[in-house]
Amino acid sequence: MKAYLLTKSGKPEVLKVSEVPTPAPGAGHVLVKVSHIGLNYAEVLSRRGQYSWAPKRPYIPGMEAVGKIVAVGEGVPETRIGQKVIAGHQYGSYAEYMVVKDYLAIPAPDFLTEEESASLLVNFMTAWIALMQLGRMRAGDTVLIQAAAGGVGTAAVKLARAQGCHVIGTAGSDDKVQLLREFGAHHAINYRKQDFFEEIKKAEGGVDLVLEVVGGEVFRKSVALLRPFGRVTVAGYASIPLKKWNPITWWPAWRDAPKMSISQMAEHSLGIAYTHIGYQIENPQVVQDNFGAMLDFIKAHEIKPVVGKTFSFDEMPQAHAWMESRQSHGKIVIRL
Repeated sequence: MKAYLLTKSGKPEVLKVSEVPTPAPGAGHVLVKVSHIGLNYAEVLSRRGQYSWAPKRPYIPGMEAVGKIVAVGEGVPETRIGQKVIAGHQYGSYAEYMVVKDYLAIPAPDFLTEEESASLLVNFMTAWIALMQLGRMRAGDTVLIQAAAGGVGTAAVKLARAQGCHVIGTAGSDDKVQLLREFGAHHAINYRKQDFFEEIKKAEGGVDLVLEVVGGEVFRKSVALLRPFGRVTVAGYASIPLKKWNPITWWPAWRDAPKMSISQMAEHSLGIAYTHIGYQIENPQVVQDNFGAMLDFIKAHEIKPVVGKTFSFDEMPQAHAWMESRQSHGKIVIRL
């Protein structure tokens, strides 16, 4: 089969199509013929060698895909063959075929397109866990979503709006700010032109909940905006300067990592939480309960994921470059 086998870190050009053996599903696993791949920023960091959750190279990147089950391993009912599913794993989706555990091949919802389904597992689950489970988002909360025009950000905007919150989003261009308004944000800020801290302080006074994915100064200003009993949930560190092989980057990476002291939290009665849903994929109950609840919510509120741009399988390097360009919005999807 054709697959992107990552053998070294570097720029998008290190992503090259290879011919590798088609995997066979072992006990409790299924083989999925991939039709669409959801691209995630974590995979960009993995390609650069900046992602701690990545497996040892060489490996096939990619955490999510949509496709059809074409074979099953021992212990999996043969009735699953032919099912259209959303498939998730730590790696392996940048390929024509992908093997995943049976419970990580989730029936694709019939009210979404394949491109929209390829946008659910990582982005919407991250936003759901961050806001609903850890952030305890309630109707009436003022919610700040950083990098709100991206895949996780657009999901968070839509979830927060549907929950009855006052939604503030930041983005890096006027076009993206306009998109955020169209997606339901009440207040959208171009952080390249305005200081989001000053804008929010003046207009809102503060916020109750923040979804933070950037780190550094963005995190520190976000925390400073929290009202008493406010919460910040960290779901990423996009500005991480770390290069494991370069000791010069170790100190700034630690300095700018999102964190608060106990005394800081106590003084202002604040809460901080971190999520990385990848570490939960070994727990079938957590996966099934949360995905099911999230799916019921988006169906009830008629929420559709934002698919920003679709690339062909051969254009994977261009898709990575587009994500890094900061021009992209919503979910980038790869079509086989």
